[in-house]
Amino acid sequence: MRMKMEVEVISLETVTPSAPTPHHLPRHQLSFLDQFAPHVYIGFLYFYSLPNTHSHSQISTHLKRSLSKTLTHYYPLAGRVRFNLFVDCNDHGIPFHQARVKSHSLSDAITNPSLSELNSLLPFKLDELTEIPLGVQLNLFPCGGVAVGVCVSHRLADALSYFTFVRNWAATACGDADVDVDFSAASIFPPKNMEGYNGVPIPKRNDVVSKRFVFDGLKIEALRATYEESIRLKMEMKRRPSRVEALSAFLWNRFKAAAAKEEEQSSLRRLYTVVYIMDLRSRFEPPLQQNSFGNYYRAATATPTLVDGEESGGLVREVIEEIDKIDNKYMRKFQDGYKEHLDFMRRRMERAAKGELITLTFSSVCRFPIYEADFGWGKPVWVNMASMKISNQIIFMDTKTGDGIESYFNFKEEDMAKFERDSEFLQLLSPNGNVEQNPLARL
Repeated sequence: MRMKMEVEVISLETVTPSAPTPHHLPRHQLSFLDQFAPHVYIGFLYFYSLPNTHSHSQISTHLKRSLSKTLTHYYPLAGRVRFNLFVDCNDHGIPFHQARVKSHSLSDAITNPSLSELNSLLPFKLDELTEIPLGVQLNLFPCGGVAVGVCVSHRLADALSYFTFVRNWAATACGDADVDVDFSAASIFPPKNMEGYNGVPIPKRNDVVSKRFVFDGLKIEALRATYEESIRLKMEMKRRPSRVEALSAFLWNRFKAAAAKEEEQSSLRRLYTVVYIMDLRSRFEPPLQQNSFGNYYRAATATPTLVDGEESGGLVREVIEEIDKIDNKYMRKFQDGYKEHLDFMRRRMERAAKGELITLTFSSVCRFPIYEADFGWGKPVWVNMASMKISNQIIFMDTKTGDGIESYFNFKEEDMAKFERDSEFLQLLSPNGNVEQNPLARL
C-alpha cells in the first residue's frame, strides 16, 4: 500500500531584498497582458540529490542569502500586488518556508510520483492567489536530498519569466552577480480599464485529476515526419512542424475522436476548439530578450471540423498559419485592440459556462532554461510542474536528457481514462518512462 506523503513546516521566515528599492521605483505597473493573466500561482519543484555533508542549516542559509541579493534586482517580487493594477514595491519581502518530509525519501518522492501530493512541497496553494507575488519552500528529505518549491504570481510573470528568475537566483548563489532584468512590459502593453473582467476563472474542481506522461523522442520525430508529409501539398511550407505542434495535433485528434463517439450517442452538439499558448518575445521586431519580465504570451486558436487522419495534419496546418499571422504588424495592432480581445474573452467564457464550448489548451515550456537552476550543488535531478487541475489542459516540457517530452495532463477522470485506454496514445509513450526518463535511474 502506497504511503501518503507527510510534510511538516518547521519554520517560516521573511526574506527581504539585501538593498532597499530605489525611491524613484515605488510602483511596478502591471501590463495589459498581466491584467489578463489567470489569477493563480505558477509553481515548480526542483529536486536535488545532496550528500549528507551538506547540513540543512547551510543549505537554508545559502538559499536565503542568495535570494535576498536576487530580490534587489527583482524588486517587484518583494512587494505587494494592488487592485490588479500595480505592485507596491515596499520591500515587505517574501515568505520562506522550511519543511521536513517525514514519510518519504527523495527516491520515494520522485519514483512514480503522485502529482497532487507533491503540491504539499509548495509554499502556496496555486489557486489561492494573494497579494504576495513570490513564495519559496525548502523541503528536507531524511536521505539528505532537498526539493525547492517556488511559486510566482501569474499576475506578474509568465513561464519564461519564472524560469529566468530561478536561473538568475541560482547564478547569484554561485557568485554571479550579473543580473539584468527588463521591466518595460507596461510600456509595450499599457494597462487598461478592466472593469467587468475578473480574469480567467480557475474553478476549484475535485473531479479534475493530473497525470504525467513521457513521450518517446524517436516516436515524436516520426510523428513530425508524418504530418510534414501530409501538409506539404496543402500549403506553401515555410518550416517543419515543431515537436510540440505535431504532438498537440496528435493528442487533439485522440481527444476529439473520443468526444465524437460520445456525441453519436446523444443529441448534444458542442463546438470544440484547440488553443496553443505561445511566447511573444520572438514575434517583435527586433525580438525582445529573454530577460523581459512579465506576461508575454498569446493564444493561437484553431477549430478543426473533421475527425480522421487528415484532421491531425489539418490542425498542424491551421496552427502554423495562426502562429505565422502573429508577426510584428499583428503585435502593433494587438497593442491597440484590447477591447476586441476583451470582448472575445468574455464571449468565450460565456459559451464555456453554458457548456457550448469545449477547449483543449496546449502550453509548452520546452527549450526554456528549466534545468539550469544550479545553486552550487549541481543541476536538479528532476524538475516537476505542480498540479494545476485546470480542466482540459496539457503542458509540455523537455525531459532532463532532452530526447523526449514530459507532459502534464489535467482532465476529468472519465476523460483521462479515455487517453489511458487509447492504444494509439499508449504506443507513443516512452516504454520506460518511469525508469530511463526518471532521474532516480541514475541514483
